[in-house]
Amino acid sequence: MSMEEIRICKTKFFSSLFHLWLNLIGYLSHLWLIGSLFKAGRKTYAGALYEFTYLLLWSILPFGLGALTLYVASDDQGKSFIDFWLSTFRNGELLVFTISMLAPILYLTLHEPDQAGQFPHKLPISTVVALIVVTCAALFALLKAHAVKDIDFVFKLSVILTLLALAFRYLALVYHRLRMPQITENELRSAQDDFVNDYRKHVEDTEPHHNVEDFMRGFENHLGGQQ
Repeated sequence: MSMEEIRICKTKFFSSLFHLWLNLIGYLSHLWLIGSLFKAGRKTYAGALYEFTYLLLWSILPFGLGALTLYVASDDQGKSFIDFWLSTFRNGELLVFTISMLAPILYLTLHEPDQAGQFPHKLPISTVVALIVVTCAALFALLKAHAVKDIDFVFKLSVILTLLALAFRYLALVYHRLRMPQITENELRSAQDDFVNDYRKHVEDTEPHHNVEDFMRGFENHLGGQQ
């Protein structure tokens, strides 16, 4: 086999792999709930992760400060910082935390900003989120009514629901960024350029200017008169 034939075989092989990859992405993009993740780019993921990180840090800050306060002020030498940290969310606090994480998702899915596309997987996400919120609210009410017999089970379930809430919150941030229109620098400058062009046309119609200096001086006087 000659070198040219080997090169052609390699080209066909990699071309087949590329088309197979495209077909796989096309199939995965139709998956329930997570299909649109395969349509997002790295910039979308990075922006959502940046926002999610700050959101998470501010959200868990009360648990950390509460544990630190209890640990420093406690006379019980047998308890570690982790014990005090766990005590800050063993009595249903995670259920409230989960609801607070999920409530904004319902707003994102149901609200459609101007020039934005439809929220991906709107119906399944809003349905699952609503079910989790109702479950957390019911469990929290039972805890406060002292009607729960297996506290450990509710605590473990609340941890699972919290992890689900965090996953859905990040998913919602990605999808929200994905549906928003991508504004370029030219679009941001278009309003300014239109204003300058309209002013230039207005000035040329009323008082012709023969050079750039006259135009700039007249433009500055026009702006000064509007202040």
